[in-house]
Parts: sequence; structure tokens; C-alpha cells
Amino acid sequence: MGYYIETINENVLKLIKCSLWGGDISDIHLDSNTYKEMKSQTLIGLPTSILSGLHISPELYDAWEKDILQMIVYNKRCIYCQEHLPLTVPYVVLKGTTAAQYYPHPEYRAMGDIDIMIRREDFDFACGELKKAGYRIVKELKREVGYEKNGIIVELHRYFASLNNLEQAMYFDNLILSNIDETHRLPDLVNGLVLLEHISQHMENGLGLRQVVDWMMFVNQCLNDANWSEFCKIAERIGLTNLAITITKMCVMYLGLPARQWCEEAKEKTCQDLFSYIYSSGNFGNKQEHDTGRSIQAMYSVFSIKSLFALLQKHGVYNWKLAQRNRFFRKFAWMYQIGHYVKKGFLRDEAFIKIRSEFRMVQKRRELFDELGVKQLSKGVAMYENGKYKIKKHK
Repeated sequence: MGYYIETINENVLKLIKCSLWGGDISDIHLDSNTYKEMKSQTLIGLPTSILSGLHISPELYDAWEKDILQMIVYNKRCIYCQEHLPLTVPYVVLKGTTAAQYYPHPEYRAMGDIDIMIRREDFDFACGELKKAGYRIVKELKREVGYEKNGIIVELHRYFASLNNLEQAMYFDNLILSNIDETHRLPDLVNGLVLLEHISQHMENGLGLRQVVDWMMFVNQCLNDANWSEFCKIAERIGLTNLAITITKMCVMYLGLPARQWCEEAKEKTCQDLFSYIYSSGNFGNKQEHDTGRSIQAMYSVFSIKSLFALLQKHGVYNWKLAQRNRFFRKFAWMYQIGHYVKKGFLRDEAFIKIRSEFRMVQKRRELFDELGVKQLSKGVAMYENGKYKIKKHK
């Protein structure tokens, strides 16, 4: 596979397949590497129903079981919170339980924040209702406001789409808003589009297999050859048809999804490249902390001299303890970071060869994203502000 840094843990792929589709588990030997990988991909609960039948040491089994129990407890708290939200205005739940419903065992899909979409005319009133119920603001952005109570975060979205195209973003958000009703759930095909666009949103900074499995479970339950043309029409409206086709065939190739005729046209090489990139990222990029992964992400993220300086300054403050303690030195953090990069680069074996290789990886990543049509910050992202949509450019 060699497109990205990581090698694929075949044990993980077998475990995912058997957890979701059944099959012979006699040759799956769970070790600490498999355990760490499943945690990294936020899939630790997936094999719950087959864990006791696998080859696994007692110590590892106990650790795995503890993680699963903690996840289940958190999931139940999340679901209770979602079912008792103090909101009297119409809203719809995005991701979370609406993704878990497609799993064979929904309770084993790890939950995160509770994402809510509110009609714009009701947004301020809904925020007030949460405050009155004891929720406190923990995040306030133009796109969403995050509230927390008892360790559970509820995010109220003013808009959801994160696309490079203005018209596509308007269409997608209006599609969600127009389907808000008393069920608090979107129709399946619209819900699937949310899962697909969520993949597009996070691809650039590092996606994980949990988001891929969410999409795969939706496809398995709801997207067959008969209704593909109906889904394709709305996917085309936001420019993500190629992503849908490629990521689905990738799931067929690597994760055991039963084949669909509508995804056969996807290029196998593109599927290989996509899977290698996703696998190497972990959940939202948490596997890109080693030096090579960081440097590739840094190269990819720079759009201009200004953004390069901001990147150097941010990483310099993070790495330079003196700048963290003393505000005077903080303004020189970018200089410290340059020295840090130089030292790290020249101390690596065959540094120039590796740096050249990393630049090639950045170029391949851009080409892959262009082919799939996923969001890229360098192209400017559509956002909703003061009653209208506009493109925010990243300088």
C-alpha cells in the first residue's frame, strides 16, 4: 500500500469484518497493537459481541472490557441527555445516534458530542432554553455554539455544511432545515448525505475509520442499486458523488461491505490511496503526531507567508517552555520553531530525501482531494453569517 506512512494492521481489518458481518474468528489473535489501533480509530466497542471468543490474553481482555464498559456508560448518558433536551423548538439530531441506528449493535458505536440543527429563527431561543436548564457555554463559533452539562456537550448549529462552493452549501443546509420535524431525525437519504459530507469536512485534517464505518453501515442498510440514482441526485448537488462512489468501493475492498454495482466504476488505485490516508490518520488525525506526519500536515496547511508564520508561531509556543512561561519571549516563538524544524530535519537520516518525499506526499494528497471533490481550506469555505452565505478565504 505504501501511499502513506503507516502499514495496515490486517488483524484490525479482520476484526472489523467479523464484528459487523460475522465469519470465522479462529485466526484473529488480539494483541496490544490491535487494541491500540482500534482505540485510535474509535472502534473499541465494535467487537464487543465476539470479544470473549477471540484469542486474547486475560490482561488485554480486562483492559478492553473496561474500555467498552466506560464507552457504554457514556453512550447511555449521552442518549438520556439527548432524549431529555430542554428544547421546545423544532430541531434535528445529526450523526451520533442517527448514525448508530444502522449498526447491527447500535450501543457499541462510540458516541461523541450531541449535534443539533436548529431553524435559524429559533436559534437564540434554543440557546436560552439550554442556559435556563443549567447548560454552560464551552465553545462559541459562527458555525455552532457548544453547551456542556454533566460532562455531555450539546452543539447547536447555525449551519452545518462545510463546502468550498457557495451554492452547494446553501442547498445542503436548506435540505437539512426543510426536513426538520417532530421526529428529530432526517429521512435516511438526507441523513446519509450528512454522513458523507461529514467525511468531506474532516478529510483534510485527518479522518478515522469510525466515520467510514458510519457511512458503510448507512450504505448497507439504505443505499442499494435500486435507489442509488435518487441519492446520486442530491450528492451531485453538493459535489460529492465521486467521494460516495470511491469510499463505498473502498469499503467493499477492505471492510467487507457487500458489493454495489453503482460503485464499481471507482478506480482501485484511488481506493487504495484513500484507505491508506484514512488509516494513517486515526480518528480526526490523532495518529499524525509523529514527526513525518506533522511535517506533511504542516506543508499541506500552508497557503501563504502569513499562514506559514502563524503555523510557526503556534507550534513554537507549544514546543518552547520559556515562551509558555514568559510573554516577552512568546513573540519570538516562530524563530524558535524554525530552529526546531531545522534541528529535527537535519538530525533525521537522509533528511533531504525524506523532505522531498514528504513534499511528494503533499502533492498526492492534494490530487486525491481534487479527484474526490472534498473540502479544502485553501479554496475558501462557505459560511453563513448575518443572514447570508459568503466564502471565507484562508490567507
